[in-house]
Amino acid sequence: MTRKQFIIKMGLGAFGLVIGRTMIGKILSEPFYKNGGHYPIIIVGTGYGSAVAAERLATQGHKVLMLEVGLDWEGYKQQNPDFKFHKMTFPGKESTWMNKKPQAPIELGNMARFDEFTGVLQRIDYEHVKVYLGKGVGGGSLVNGGMTVVPDRNYFQEIYHKVGVELSDAELDEFYTTYFPRANEGVGKQDAPEDIVNSKWYKFARVGVQEGIDAGFEPVDVPNLYDFDYMRKEIAGEVPGSATDKEVIYGNNYGKRDLTKTYLKRALATGNVTIMPQHKVVEIKENFDGTYQLEIEQIDTLDRAVETKTFTCDKLFIGAGSLGTTALLLKSKLKGGLSKIDANVGKYWGNNGNTMASRNTLNFIGHTSRGLKQSTMPIRGLSNFDDPEHPFFAEIAPMPVMGAYTGLYLIVNKLKKFGEFSYDLTNDELKLDWNESHTAHMRKNAEFFLDRMNEHGSKGWFGSKFSNNKMLMPKNGVDESICYHPLGGVVLGKATDLYGRLKGYKNLYIMDGSLIPGSLGVNPYVTITAIAERNIDKIIAQDF
Repeated sequence: MTRKQFIIKMGLGAFGLVIGRTMIGKILSEPFYKNGGHYPIIIVGTGYGSAVAAERLATQGHKVLMLEVGLDWEGYKQQNPDFKFHKMTFPGKESTWMNKKPQAPIELGNMARFDEFTGVLQRIDYEHVKVYLGKGVGGGSLVNGGMTVVPDRNYFQEIYHKVGVELSDAELDEFYTTYFPRANEGVGKQDAPEDIVNSKWYKFARVGVQEGIDAGFEPVDVPNLYDFDYMRKEIAGEVPGSATDKEVIYGNNYGKRDLTKTYLKRALATGNVTIMPQHKVVEIKENFDGTYQLEIEQIDTLDRAVETKTFTCDKLFIGAGSLGTTALLLKSKLKGGLSKIDANVGKYWGNNGNTMASRNTLNFIGHTSRGLKQSTMPIRGLSNFDDPEHPFFAEIAPMPVMGAYTGLYLIVNKLKKFGEFSYDLTNDELKLDWNESHTAHMRKNAEFFLDRMNEHGSKGWFGSKFSNNKMLMPKNGVDESICYHPLGGVVLGKATDLYGRLKGYKNLYIMDGSLIPGSLGVNPYVTITAIAERNIDKIIAQDF
């Protein structure tokens, strides 16, 4: 037995830890067992912004340590050969972060119950909004629908202008000619091929598009990061089903290009990256010599601290997501470790206008079925973004569990009013100022959309108001309390400079969705990736 095997068996096994695999790079290599240490570069989080920074830094020859609170799911699969990420319809304990029942963003009526576990999808409930987060190596890439969308240029400029940050035409040109294309290539963007679009697996999208056209909305083809060559083989029965087998919000086993298959894979391939899962950063302190000290809890699969550690580093990149990054900075400010943090930290938060809407199209006359076979990777949407009264983008989402006559849409709205975070040290939790006044226009837009679809696109059961699906969303088929795209809290150009350097500090960088002021009008991960690509270009050129 090697020393490493002995440590795993004797030292950590009793705590129920999941020990991951070693790849070309390192996931849970020897530093995992050390009680801290000094590293030149530490990155907190393994989502899109963090993964971009890791790949670029590692390619330049820099040694990088990444800390992730969730599991290394590939390692978990190797140690549990029978495990697969769960379907939407049959969630198990690995589907959900520390809850005994599913926390799906729609009311599926699922009666599943299971043991608590540090699963792949977390829901954080505030009084007026439920925020969803991906947990594990790969962050949000593990649980998103893969829609690879670039925001409208005018609105991208407008949302920053709204908080007093002016992006020049030259800066916008740089984003749209260099960094958005680079981000699309980096995540593995693909346009859905015609044979896939015209298959029975996307009949729901084709029906939704036609209804939208009839209702006066603009159809939009939406690229995805799913491997459509793999989907062809799924459809042909040559490989295990994934998108065609109801996999999406609880992880995807095969065809989706999450970060473990793109940026993180490339970063690990350099041999310069070490990833430590199940390591929760609880506080950051600036040392007298300008280095940073991180207080860390190593957790088990019940989110219990089994060891505390102290790491230090020369350069610190934080990419723990909108909520995670904001909470860590505000807490560290209150405890004195980062007392110079700018007053803008915690401000300009939003839900990206996320609103769920659903409707039935079954009546006594009959309607074209959406199909019982539905791929879970969305590829079509409807735009009303140029309407000054009701601007929105509606993703035509799959609903493969409620019957062929149910239509589901994720509506992304503009934001009229920002939320704001504060930190409660007494209860050790992030507080959010957010209520119905932030979302009233989102509900109106969703109701307008459903009414137009019912009146012009396709009649419902008994007329417009009664065909909105109250089984899924009790309030007239609309739920504006969900947030799958949390944005803001440490906004670019406000809490940081224009390249993510945290104001008041040297060698401390922000690399995630907290940099975006609350709203983009589209799914945000391509923009997070593009901003990170732009930031790290400048940081490597000027700070290394």
